[in-house]
Amino acid sequence: MNKKTLMKFLRTTEALTEKDNIVYAEKAFVINQVMQHIAEKNLADNQLIKVLALVNKYINNEVTLFFRDDNIIVEFMDEEEITDDVLANSL
Repeated sequence: MNKKTLMKFLRTTEALTEKDNIVYAEKAFVINQVMQHIAEKNLADNQLIKVLALVNKYINNEVTLFFRDDNIIVEFMDEEEITDDVLANSL
């Protein structure tokens, strides 16, 4: 995904805001990293769907995503979700 497409996508979410001709996209860097990671890996469709669902959760402030040693790490905002989220636990 190129940066122009990413920014267009983020404009459809609350992850990107504009004020006084300035674009605020705090999550764009991490989402861009995830998209590059997906492109570099040859993920099975079910894994791809899981990662994209986690990106959606990240955009909606349900999880925090970051990288550690070329792995996507998921941190939940609500501690109770950790054991209940089959999606993140299956990556």
